[in-house]
Amino acid sequence: MRKLQFGLLAAILLLSPCLNAQVRSSTIVGTVTDSNGAAVPAADVLVREQNTNISYEFRTNEAGQYTVPYLPVGLYSVTVNKPGFKTVTKSNVRLETAATVRVDAVLEVGQVETSVTVEASAAALQTDSATVQSAVGETVIKSIPNVQNNPLFYVVLQPQVQTPSRFSDSTSTYGFGIGAEGRRSFSAFSVNGGDTFSNDIQVDGISVLGHGWNEATVLPNPEGIQEVRLQANNYSAEYGRGQSVVQIITKSGANQLHSSAFYRLRNDALNANTFYRNMLGESNPLSDGVPGSVESW
Repeated sequence: MRKLQFGLLAAILLLSPCLNAQVRSSTIVGTVTDSNGAAVPAADVLVREQNTNISYEFRTNEAGQYTVPYLPVGLYSVTVNKPGFKTVTKSNVRLETAATVRVDAVLEVGQVETSVTVEASAAALQTDSATVQSAVGETVIKSIPNVQNNPLFYVVLQPQVQTPSRFSDSTSTYGFGIGAEGRRSFSAFSVNGGDTFSNDIQVDGISVLGHGWNEATVLPNPEGIQEVRLQANNYSAEYGRGQSVVQIITKSGANQLHSSAFYRLRNDALNANTFYRNMLGESNPLSDGVPGSVESW
C-alpha cells in the first residue's frame, strides 16, 4: 500500500511541470453612474469569465470607479448592481493580452430584481492605454496554414514585421525548429526596421530568449496557442530587453472538451528536381522508380 502511495506521489510530481498557467496581464476598468451622470459608490461589480464561469468581485470607490486587474485572455461579462437600482449586465466583452478595456455602466432607478442586459457587439478600444499593439487570435491561427508549425509565423502577419528568406525555409531541418540553429531560423525577424534578434519573446508572460542569438528556446505547438500579440512601442516598464515584445499566450482551457490531431509527411521522393539537374536533362534520383513519387503520378 505504501509503495502504491509513493508511486502516485511520484507520478503527480513528474506530471506537474506539464501544467501551464496562463499569464494574467489584462484589466477591466470602468465608471458606474446613475441616469443623471452622478457617481454611484459602493456598487457591487461581478466580472465573470464566460468559458469557465470563474468570477471576480469588486466594489466601486467614492468616485464610482472600479478596476479589475490580473485577468487572463477570454470572453467576460460584467454585472453591476446596487440596492435601489436595476441590475446592469454587459456580456461578450472580449479581453486580449495586456489589454485595458473600459466597461462603464449607467444604473437606472428600479428594483434589484429588474435587470438590463447589453451584448457587446464590437471590439473594445483601449482608451486607457497608449501602447501600440496588434494581435493574431485563435480564429486566424486555426484558419491559415502553417507548414513549419512555427508559432512565431503569426508575428509576420503584422505589417511592421520583416523577415529574411531563411525564416520561410521548409526544405531543411532548420525550417522546423530542430536544434539551436532551427530555433534561430524561427526567430529571425525584425520589427519597425530594427535589427534581427533584437526582440523580446515571451510565452505566458515569461521571457524565453536563449543566450546565443536571442532566439526563442520554447516553441509551443500552434494548436495550443490562444493568441500571438506584438507590442511595437510605448509599452510599459514591465516589459523590456527588446525593440518590441512578442507575447505568445497558450490556451487556458474551458468547461468543454476539445482535441485535435495532425500528421506531417516528409518524403524525399516528393521533392521537386533541382535547377541544375533540369538544365542537364537529368531526373531526380530520389524519385526514380519510387511508387507514389511525383514522376510516377
